[in-house]
Amino acid sequence: MFRMEIETDGAAFKDPETGGEDKAFEGIEISRIMRKVAAELREGKESGSIMDLNGNKVGYWTREDEE
Repeated sequence: MFRMEIETDGAAFKDPETGGEDKAFEGIEISRIMRKVAAELREGKESGSIMDLNGNKVGYWTREDEE
């Protein structure tokens, strides 16, 4: 099983001009995070913390064996 949780209410997921919610900016940050997690998976990691562009911890990911 693979699980990833990301809290998207921080500034890194919002429009930098207005600070308002914006699906495009949110998508850009989520995509950046997913690329980083993919690289960590390729390195053989089984879990990790998720940091946003501003250095804030916004979630985690884990890869678990199914029983």
